[in-house]
Amino acid sequence: MLFVVDFNVIFSALINKGKSFKVFRDNALNKKFKFIAPELLLEEVKNNWDKLLSLTNLSEEEFNKALSFIMEQIIFVSSSEFLENIPEAIELNQKDSPYLALALKFNCPIFSGDKELKEQTKVKVFSPREMLDNIK
Repeated sequence: MLFVVDFNVIFSALINKGKSFKVFRDNALNKKFKFIAPELLLEEVKNNWDKLLSLTNLSEEEFNKALSFIMEQIIFVSSSEFLENIPEAIELNQKDSPYLALALKFNCPIFSGDKELKEQTKVKVFSPREMLDNIK
């Protein structure tokens, strides 16, 4: 099953090693989900690099290993692939419009713990808990 992954989930997986990380860990073993994300996610990781590194309490080497483990499971999609879906996505939620536009383009749900994103009703949003329930 195809899911769009948002930055919120990456952040949470790296910081908490909780449910979000368990989804990636379990998926690495059973390959139930296929993850995609806008290339923008790479930019968000880069812009938050120092914050992420400091909050994880990991060495830079351990951090890079954990991040690579997650990122290797994600296919990154150029914004040119879903540009036509941006106007509709902005109407749903401007802040997360790239993620929504990608989900609209591929007619798939989003994997996110963002409560505000879940408020819109056009695209299904699965929380980390819901993802864990579905990975079994």
